[in-house]
Amino acid sequence: MSTLSFQDLGISTKTGRQRYATTCPKCNHTREKHRNAQCLTVNDEPGNRWYKCNHPTCGWSGNLDAGDKYDQVRNNARLPERKAEAYTKQTREYLQKRGFSTKTALTAEVYETADGKGRTLICFPFYMNHTLVNVKFFNLSWKPGSKGPKWFQLKKDYGTKTMFLGMQLLTFDTDSPNKPKRVIITEGEWDMLTWKECGYNNALSVPQGAPSDKAKEFSKEFAYLQDPYVKSVLDDVQLFYLSVDADAPGKLLMDNLAMILGKSKCRIIKYPPGYKDINEVYVGHEAKKLKALGQEGVDECMQNAASFPLKGVIKASDVRAEMKLYREDGFTPGLGIGIPEVDRLFTLKRKHVTFITGVPGSGKSIYARWHIVELIRHNIDLDLKWALFTPENRPVSREYARIAEVIAGANIKTGTPNSMSEIQYQKAMKFIERHFFLVSPDRKNYESFGGKVEGGAVNTLQSVMQYVAYLKKTENIFGFLLDAWNKIEFQQSRNMTETQFISQQLDHLIEFCDYYDVHGMVVVHPRKIENQGQNYKMPSMYDIKGSSAWKEKADIGIIAHRYKYRKRTNEELPPNPDDDDLWEPVY
Repeated sequence: MSTLSFQDLGISTKTGRQRYATTCPKCNHTREKHRNAQCLTVNDEPGNRWYKCNHPTCGWSGNLDAGDKYDQVRNNARLPERKAEAYTKQTREYLQKRGFSTKTALTAEVYETADGKGRTLICFPFYMNHTLVNVKFFNLSWKPGSKGPKWFQLKKDYGTKTMFLGMQLLTFDTDSPNKPKRVIITEGEWDMLTWKECGYNNALSVPQGAPSDKAKEFSKEFAYLQDPYVKSVLDDVQLFYLSVDADAPGKLLMDNLAMILGKSKCRIIKYPPGYKDINEVYVGHEAKKLKALGQEGVDECMQNAASFPLKGVIKASDVRAEMKLYREDGFTPGLGIGIPEVDRLFTLKRKHVTFITGVPGSGKSIYARWHIVELIRHNIDLDLKWALFTPENRPVSREYARIAEVIAGANIKTGTPNSMSEIQYQKAMKFIERHFFLVSPDRKNYESFGGKVEGGAVNTLQSVMQYVAYLKKTENIFGFLLDAWNKIEFQQSRNMTETQFISQQLDHLIEFCDYYDVHGMVVVHPRKIENQGQNYKMPSMYDIKGSSAWKEKADIGIIAHRYKYRKRTNEELPPNPDDDDLWEPVY
């Protein structure tokens, strides 16, 4: 370790602080404005002691612990004796072809050299402050079939260091403390220079491009991000703009950078359709027939930078196809049953839920079956199919018989008034066979679905939904009916109230409908309802047993209600009536 100290360089130290800002002894006395600004960043970490002035007219920096550790790197870097001020014609023409001015390349400290094999090399130096730690070479003379690689780096035997390209040139505006410190990270050197050419100077390039998307393990490719020096510099950065190639390896690079740097700090640079990287955006691509979008195109990419995708957060661009359908067709209603008095009130859509309630004997189940049958009939060209879980109607044949009566509008029993004919019966059976699937597992006869359903819990909501999911995948059902909710077996946690538990179960149900694109219809009983005279009082959705969530989470709420008795008028009453005379049955 070097014996040189910060005090030897005139840098003020702060006891007990590992990372701090202070005045720069090199430029503070030379400035008329912002004198005594804390523009010098000091990292006083053992083994990683460095300093860097962030003032744009200074940039003084160094590393006290580098010492002679990287002498071999410098000796083999083919550095020119004096800092380059121009390039040869061959290099200059190539840079211009990629869209770069000589000034931009020189400012990025790019230099050129020739080796003993007659090759012209464009050289990209990696600095840890002012200490050269690696060089990456681009063989300008390379052609398909040439010996040797197009890109290569110094041998590791020289003690090279793997890190971002361009770290020594990062500067942050210390005069505007509220301005976020931003850095662009690119997949390659040409993309880094493209951003710099367009005035975005805080641009870095990853050292070795993107890893192969076929690699099973690539942790070593990102080890440089855990380097103490790299981490200490990037600690100052508040936003990372990831400008990687629009392909599978680029996606892999982006995902891993975001995971390590933090998704909340990352923004994604997106390119127009067909463009692979930011250099193509800037200068175009003749073979791909992509026109150059220039500075304006690059600026637009930066302005449209998006936050990193987060599961559960959806932007408009993620549902562009669905938005196009709304633009073409508008807000289309759901499926009706062909009865205007009902359809003007509601129609059924996939992903929605309908809850039906009513006092005992009010016709909840009858209405549910009738509505489903009429929905199928009125939309017969859509070939709608439904799954039914109706344990109150056992055995299974009883449920199918009830549906047949709804379809035929007649009694299933032969030889009775309003009995359905044999033709009606056969048509009803054919209709049922095509459009209905009855879910009715028991402890001895059930499908395990790979262990997801157990014999002792075949009637839980989770088990029933396994069947519904299967029927969605195999038969593309439009919806399902649960009749009734109280027949489903639940295992409520002791630390949850009934209200909390039902709300949670309804959330699961709604998520299921949304994920599988089905309509869910549930028949549910109300709590005990008071009488009004000889009749039950009409309940509301808030009267459903267990939770107000039935009202709050419903897309459609239906109350089935009918009055069994009618109160007689005074003219209809006999002389001296008693209580029994006041009401008569309604048939």
